Amino acid sequence: MAELCLRPAITYSQERNKTMSPQAGVVLMQEIAPRLRSAIPQCVHKVGAEDDEELYQDGLAMAAKLMDGLEARGKCVTPGNVAYYTLLHLKSGRRSYSTGHTDVMGSATQIGHNSMVLSMEEEVGFDPEMNEPIRLEEMLTDGRDDPSMEAARNMDWEEFIESHDARYICVIHDTASGYSLLDTARACQIPYHEVREIRDRLVDDLLEWMGPTAIADAAAVPGWRGNILVDREKTACRADRRRG
Repeated sequence: MAELCLRPAITYSQERNKTMSPQAGVVLMQEIAPRLRSAIPQCVHKVGAEDDEELYQDGLAMAAKLMDGLEARGKCVTPGNVAYYTLLHLKSGRRSYSTGHTDVMGSATQIGHNSMVLSMEEEVGFDPEMNEPIRLEEMLTDGRDDPSMEAARNMDWEEFIESHDARYICVIHDTASGYSLLDTARACQIPYHEVREIRDRLVDDLLEWMGPTAIADAAAVPGWRGNILVDREKTACRADRRRG
């Protein structure tokens, strides 16, 4: 195979403003690109969502950078050599945007089995009581309200309770704790009929204080959690399209 002699070495001042020569560009697209396109699907391991076209574009960028460096030093190479070493870089996990092993999401790190990227939908176990698989997201997420929501809810309740007398507070506390009206009346030394009146008035007072949508707001899915669910549905749809 004939060698390609690129232009001789240039000075540092020229290096700052140089671009690849037309000769190198023609060799890249006519001699090296076909080799990469035919070899990548056969010998380069794809990581994650990578596909052959993406790796081909990465390989072109890496080959162009390699030829640029050789051209600056005035080296004589063959298109086959450039394609060969570009494929070696791709197989080892190098990409045009990253060559290190410190990025846990990087291709080189995953190929070296130093990290692994799993879908949040990955099944990691099985729950015999529920008779359904356990997904990774269920082990990493917490279904409880976040601290900001709990603090806001407590502030609303504190303001509501402070606007009523001690009897009202006693009835609310015992109702939330599951005590009967008779137990509340005995513990708080309040006539039974007053306890009933306070309990019957409680719903109307809460609706007036917190608004007619208070119950719906308390049961609604938080906005941040809804955004996560939407992102997961989009990812699942894209995965289904790729598999199809």
